[in-house]
Amino acid sequence: MLEKILSLDDNQSLDSLTTLEWTHGAAVALSLIIAAIIFSVYLYRSEKKLPKSRRIIMTVCQGLALLMLIIIFLGPFLKIRKSSSYKRNMLVLVDTSSSMNTEDKRNAESIEDAARALGEIKADENFDISQANEIQTKIASPSRIELAKATLKNNDLVNRLSEQFNVSAFTFDSQLQNIEQDEAEAVNSDENPEPKKSIKLNFEADGSSTAIGSAMNEAIGKFAGREVAGMVVLSDFISVKGKDPVESAKKYSEKDIPIHTLNFGLPSPPDIHVRKIIGPDVVFKGDRVPLRAQIESKGYNDRTVDITLKIDGTDQPAQQVKLKDGVQFVELIFVPDQESGTVELEVSATPFNDETTDKNNSSNHSVRILDEKIKVLYVEGIPRWEFRYLRWVLLRDPRLDVKFLMTQGDPALAGSSPRHIGSLPTSKEDLFKYDLIILGDVPAGYFNNDQIELMDELVKERGGSLMMLAGPVAAPTSYKDTVIADILPVKIGAGSWNPIANGTHPIVTSDGRLSQSTSLSLSDDTTDRIWQKVNRMHQLPPLDGAKAGATVLLSHSGSPEGFDQYPLVAWHRYGTGKSLFVGTEDLWRMRLEVGDRYHARFWGQTIQFLTLSRLLGQNKQITIETDRASFSEGDTVQIYANVLTESFEPVSDIEQYTVMIEPKGSPDSSSEIQLSPVTGTDGLFSGSYVAGEDGFYVLKASPSDESRANSPEFEVATINPEDRETGARPDLAKEIADISGGQNINQKEIKNFIESFNDEKPRQSEVVIIEELWDKEILFVLVLLFAGTEWFFRRRENLV
Repeated sequence: MLEKILSLDDNQSLDSLTTLEWTHGAAVALSLIIAAIIFSVYLYRSEKKLPKSRRIIMTVCQGLALLMLIIIFLGPFLKIRKSSSYKRNMLVLVDTSSSMNTEDKRNAESIEDAARALGEIKADENFDISQANEIQTKIASPSRIELAKATLKNNDLVNRLSEQFNVSAFTFDSQLQNIEQDEAEAVNSDENPEPKKSIKLNFEADGSSTAIGSAMNEAIGKFAGREVAGMVVLSDFISVKGKDPVESAKKYSEKDIPIHTLNFGLPSPPDIHVRKIIGPDVVFKGDRVPLRAQIESKGYNDRTVDITLKIDGTDQPAQQVKLKDGVQFVELIFVPDQESGTVELEVSATPFNDETTDKNNSSNHSVRILDEKIKVLYVEGIPRWEFRYLRWVLLRDPRLDVKFLMTQGDPALAGSSPRHIGSLPTSKEDLFKYDLIILGDVPAGYFNNDQIELMDELVKERGGSLMMLAGPVAAPTSYKDTVIADILPVKIGAGSWNPIANGTHPIVTSDGRLSQSTSLSLSDDTTDRIWQKVNRMHQLPPLDGAKAGATVLLSHSGSPEGFDQYPLVAWHRYGTGKSLFVGTEDLWRMRLEVGDRYHARFWGQTIQFLTLSRLLGQNKQITIETDRASFSEGDTVQIYANVLTESFEPVSDIEQYTVMIEPKGSPDSSSEIQLSPVTGTDGLFSGSYVAGEDGFYVLKASPSDESRANSPEFEVATINPEDRETGARPDLAKEIADISGGQNINQKEIKNFIESFNDEKPRQSEVVIIEELWDKEILFVLVLLFAGTEWFFRRRENLV
């Protein structure tokens, strides 16, 4: 009765009513009550004319009225303890990314899980491998999403879990969505009095990415403040976007929320994946350009596949390649024959009939073709070994137009050979036509101040490049107090050359491994072995390290005392151009046993790196660059801006630089990107941008700087990551479950998994409710009743 009066819910009960309590305490209440009684008795005791019975009635009425007022003043209240029962929450998440459409080609060893999901093998039946071929013929190749739906339906997963939990079901890809639930009346029986819960299985696997960690976080976030007993995730666990699911699992382990995982798909389905094409972004007409296609295959060991190169959509003769499980490289040759422009290259592998998907069987690469020679001036003193070999490398390279200036030797050489000149040009017109000047072991005193100033202007303001090839006679020590020292990326030390131990060899730095100049092979181990051939350098020039902002490509294995980070090969930007320093004259030793293969590759790639930006017209007062020319949607595009003043000095008084990005041909759709200064390098700013939809994009300076800046382009060409990776990740499923304290379930274990919750009982909760009594209407009614009764009798007896 009292529970109904207090309006409790059906799942709540009134355990007990606590003692009556007072806001001002029992002592105050007792004192006021005693005072009220004394006052009432005293007041009517003196009224001797009234009958005794009348005095008693009036005394009682006055006392009770005062008592009601005292009660109101003291603020009495009751504490009501309500108890309720509830079920904890269990979340079910189903992956609907497009990789769940994969139809795995199963064999006898891998057919069991699919057959159990589809109900061809019952939960309590053992798998008879002799029937595998019959089952395989019957079920064919179901997709992963079909298996997930069948698992939910055939195991009645949601309804059976609902007996112990409040179950909420979701789908997820890049976003989390509720699954609609139906409630059908259960068969009328004492064993199943509650409605049966089911979910609609009308969802499709069409999401563009899988974000398992983010989906887990969002789902649990929806139940903030409520108790979550766990989560069941049905997926192939190809997590390619969003939060790291392992980190999420660690977080929920601490909150005692286990993640139970059910994997769908094979970890290594038969597949050929052409991952990428490794090749230059810019080539010259007539170059013999090696392209290396990185191919990863699974399930086709020793099978032969046709690899085809397409040039602007036109197939070239196919090359047969024997596959080996894992990653391998295929080299293809491309010889551009058009004058200029951009060529689209595509490398594809002919798909097999039993391949899981053919969406990742090709990769694309854009190449820009130049039909302009690089003009090089090589100034050298004594014709040393490095010069002799380098001279032939330069002369054989069809991309180069080379002139030589020999400061020592036959003075008549310039008059008899069109390849030689007699002195460094003294006019801007003659000197500025060169894209690169190579300074060999030539004393600084050979040049006059005007010639040195011209070289400085060529690099700083005209976008040319300077390379110094060190030598023990004069380079770089004689240039210490000249403008050339400002151009170089290294700090010239004092003293003579320092001897080094025999066997000391160049070491490729982390930056060097990313540079085409010093990374001479696809394999880091091979690159290291190539540089180890240069192991008799004997002596090195005195240097005080690299300048701030310079990039060190090579150090060496036996750094002399004081040379902790010796910049054996380093480069940096100087004004609008580039400067590179080579601190040894013994690179010709890498020719040992292999001829000029790698020696020519180093020099060719280094010269191209130094000069291409000028040939492409990109050397301006403000130079904007990206870290590469092609990206996929969602990739991070690193953007750099080298900003110079009108006097071609690095700016140092601005805190950020703004560049504009726009889809090519759509200037009205531009947006701003803020670049921040790079610490230690004045004038250099960097920032990032997340690649959007596929297409070509242009980076520009702000309108006020546009005429002084280049406008580089980059491409976003996306292969859906769900198509790139077809192998399921049971290892990730197990790791998530193990870390969070959950179960990694297979199809045979689903029944036991559900039954493991049979001991789950509704949880009890208590809520204490404070019920105020002082403001109840009955108290005010009683005050009026008793006070009114006393007043009536007083008026009747004509009492004041």
